[in-house]
Amino acid sequence: MKSKIFIVFMILMASFSCQKEKISFSSSADDVFYLENAGAAMRIEVRGNTNSKAFIVVVHGGPGATAFFYDRDYYKAHLENNLAMVFWDQRNAGASQGNSNGNNLHLGQVVEDLKKVIELLRYRYGQDIRVYLLGHSWGGLVTSAFLTKDTYQPMVRGWICADGSHNYPLNDTLTREKLLNFGQVQIAMNKNKESWKEIVNYCNEHTGGFSFDESMQLEDYATNAEALIDSARQVSISTYITNYLIQNQFPLTSILVNYLYSASAPINEEISTANYSPQMYKITVPVLLLWGKYDFICPEGLADDIYNRIGSAVKKKVVSPISGHNMMLVDKKLFCNEVANFVEQNP
Repeated sequence: MKSKIFIVFMILMASFSCQKEKISFSSSADDVFYLENAGAAMRIEVRGNTNSKAFIVVVHGGPGATAFFYDRDYYKAHLENNLAMVFWDQRNAGASQGNSNGNNLHLGQVVEDLKKVIELLRYRYGQDIRVYLLGHSWGGLVTSAFLTKDTYQPMVRGWICADGSHNYPLNDTLTREKLLNFGQVQIAMNKNKESWKEIVNYCNEHTGGFSFDESMQLEDYATNAEALIDSARQVSISTYITNYLIQNQFPLTSILVNYLYSASAPINEEISTANYSPQMYKITVPVLLLWGKYDFICPEGLADDIYNRIGSAVKKKVVSPISGHNMMLVDKKLFCNEVANFVEQNP
């Protein structure tokens, strides 16, 4: 729900070569394998320095997006020399396989899948590896649900939440407030006036207790609003696909089919009322909050709510002055520096 990472597909067919499963202990590993669980075969790619024993599991946005669209060339140059990145495609997302699994596509099952991912990583690379979770957008909800389960939190060393949502009702309220506040300023400055008028009028007419349809409309306006701010640096997923289609072997047919199914699946309405704010106190692992100043989809107020509620002694919030909802794609230097420092300081 909270961002499908602006997926734009211009090409529907692409070949995807099978890769032999391997386990690499090196400073430049690139392993691809699948986790089979509850009717789904989920693709996992481990890249970087597996000798470091530090593994960051990317929990991507969606539901139904993909780990393929995180800028891995930059990560390779600035993160993967000292740690390993784990790019996991969730069930019914990206290159993952299996039937539609409609009955299994729910938050509780995705949390169980994440547990299995960590267990599989330990089985393959050693029980002594250090696992860190990186949740983006919807991945923020998945990681929040995971970490607030008493028996699961000890499985990880730290949590990085990047423009993620842990409380969808609060998310909707904050999105409306931010759209309204920014919109009124932009109209006064005579910038994109007609577009902002439509957004502001909607926000004035819909003030709270949002229905699922209202929530989805606010998200649509939030996605569009970022592009209306001159000082917000933009990222083009379609350009990224064009540039890296062959190099990164994008399985576009699988990505598209999974996305279209998940984007309209019942899970979206089921999670629209999910709220983990009351359980945030249970989280005691080190936490890094990375946010974009111009994120309307998951506004900065969500980071403040997490920061003020968690029981972690080690916690830090960093805001990118140029980013919207996709800080890790837009402000890559700041993102990689903060992630690298976080892992180094919290072994």
